[in-house]
Amino acid sequence: MSIILYSDATNVDTLGKSQLHPIYVSIGNIKNWRRNKSDAKQLLGYLPILQASSNSEKNSTDFKKTVRETFHKSLRVLLEPLLSNNSINLTLNNEKIWFYPRISVVIADWPEAATYCLTYKSTMSNFPCHFCLVSRNNIPNINLQSNEIIPRTHDNMRLNFNQHSGNSVCIEDVYNTFWDLP
Repeated sequence: MSIILYSDATNVDTLGKSQLHPIYVSIGNIKNWRRNKSDAKQLLGYLPILQASSNSEKNSTDFKKTVRETFHKSLRVLLEPLLSNNSINLTLNNEKIWFYPRISVVIADWPEAATYCLTYKSTMSNFPCHFCLVSRNNIPNINLQSNEIIPRTHDNMRLNFNQHSGNSVCIEDVYNTFWDLP
């Protein structure tokens, strides 16, 4: 069964000082018009938002890496039932349905998509897209051939991570939780 995740960090006070990062889950076979209703999705949990004590700490490489690692470790905890590759019984209209859940899509804005994929967040990086490995200079080229567009797959990103060549494809040096999902 298709599982859809939604997430977006949001301010929870009028001054913009307090933030929460909720993550919601929905079932993919619900019609789109219905899935957009608040009762068709369920709050899965909140992802932590780490606060730096100073601007120098906030801009430090160690703090940025800690933020990324914390994000993905928190995802691992929240998605543990999917990582176990077990089936789930869902009760719907008093009827039990047996299925294997699989994440089919994560709906997020560009900065969050980069966080999920662990791609560099700068649009000035060599490969700014979190979907493919098209160079920054070729992104506006609408005449690219299909063999010039290399998708970012779990396999090729994990290979670059394991070979310590993540910089060449603009991925962060943090293990991605999604690589372990079935």
